[in-house]
Amino acid sequence: MVPSQSTDIFRTSLFKAEEFTITFELVPGRGSGGKRLEGILRFAEEAKKDGRIKALSITDNPGGHPALAPTALGLDIQSMGMASLIHFSLKDKNRNMAESQLFECHRHGLLNLLVLGGDFPRYGFNGQAMPVFDLDSPQLLTLIHRLQQTLPLEKEAPGGIMPLPPMDFLAGCVVSPFKTTEAEQLFQYAKLLTKISAGAHFVISQLGFDMNKYQELLSFCNKYAITVPLIASVFIPSIKVAEIMCRGQVPGVIFPESLMRLMQKESTNQDKGEEARLLRGARMVSLLKHMGYSGVHLGGNNLEFSKIAFLLDQTEQFTETANLQEMRQEVDFPSPSTWYLFSESRQQTNTVQAPSARFRVNRHIHDSVFKQGGFIFPLARAVSLRADQSRKARSLYTFCEQLIKTLLFRCRMCGDCTLDQSSYLCPQSGCPKKMINGPCGGSLHGFCEVYPKERPCFWVKVYHSNPPSHTGELPHCRLLPPKDWSLEGSSSWLNYFSGRDHNKLVK
Repeated sequence: MVPSQSTDIFRTSLFKAEEFTITFELVPGRGSGGKRLEGILRFAEEAKKDGRIKALSITDNPGGHPALAPTALGLDIQSMGMASLIHFSLKDKNRNMAESQLFECHRHGLLNLLVLGGDFPRYGFNGQAMPVFDLDSPQLLTLIHRLQQTLPLEKEAPGGIMPLPPMDFLAGCVVSPFKTTEAEQLFQYAKLLTKISAGAHFVISQLGFDMNKYQELLSFCNKYAITVPLIASVFIPSIKVAEIMCRGQVPGVIFPESLMRLMQKESTNQDKGEEARLLRGARMVSLLKHMGYSGVHLGGNNLEFSKIAFLLDQTEQFTETANLQEMRQEVDFPSPSTWYLFSESRQQTNTVQAPSARFRVNRHIHDSVFKQGGFIFPLARAVSLRADQSRKARSLYTFCEQLIKTLLFRCRMCGDCTLDQSSYLCPQSGCPKKMINGPCGGSLHGFCEVYPKERPCFWVKVYHSNPPSHTGELPHCRLLPPKDWSLEGSSSWLNYFSGRDHNKLVK
């Protein structure tokens, strides 16, 4: 499929250094029609006529609730000659469905994708939906990179080694620079590097209101030579949505109380604070353009296009005439006790700690038994390969492993163990999304998205179990392939020594 003219509008703008690319996020509701969808299509028509918005992004079941599929709305927008940016989340799809939907997107020329894990599934038909998360975002980016090349399928796949035609996807990823704790923030940046290495073509930030954090993301990308286009999210909330965010009810979003108080004061105006919110958004866009971002990703609830046009008009005026220092003070709302990576930011504390005793013991045992050159490795390998030859011996071996690892690690016997990549804590039992390549973006103040204020984020615990040796040093975030679920219930030790687990792909 050749990129359509509307698709090229977004791509051309994004990779022109002199252009500042603007996108807007659409949130389809539940159902296939109605007034909400009519309003969205009207917004798209007006945006097309205006020409300043280069793509309309379409969310994929935001908040974990069912909604109109983004591909359906994407086709409508594409038919208008407008570029769409399809959110491709993984909470509801296993790897086969993900690949199938990639084929669908390619078939219809919906080639611009924003890859993300997605919010944990919530209430749907007759109760809460089962989370999937078979792949994470780096793994899907790896799959997309593979589909961009003329490569044969695996010989085990239906159709044998039949080659697939190359698919010209433009795949972006997301990152949050707005985490308040050291562990969360460093893992966000470490995972960003993993996503870039997996093939992400551009990056969109989480929404936020701390201008130092926006600057910090740019500084991080400069330090690590990340040259892909970087787009900053700017969100214009209503007072109702702001209150929800301020209560911590939107995964991964930090909404400062100082901004909430200001908005409550503004809401007493005749227009209920609408113009103040739009002007604040315009000032943010102007500042982010001045900082050096490649563009902005605008969002906001129940906004007609006329409001966005007003924001963009004001942005142009601010860019030409405003005092940047004064403007920054008007839109900068840092959260108290926020950790910053770079010393030029507000605060940075030295929190270097030694690895936990539990980690040190487990690493010593692991290296002795499972690392080539380890003291017990030759014996362990010989015994394991011998046990693998007999069904009875294999069953006894597996029983012993399950007993030991269940007691020590709450093991779920996935058959493909990655404990050594997560400080000897099990992501299958410890992370609701079962993330093996670092955290999602949904944590808040160190707590898990699914259990806010109750359970620490699994990857925060991983970080504190084996923290880096220097403040600001990124944690290890190796790109692991997806699990082969045909191994579930079998011995991961036998699979390791026999070459059946993920190590066969990463050696």
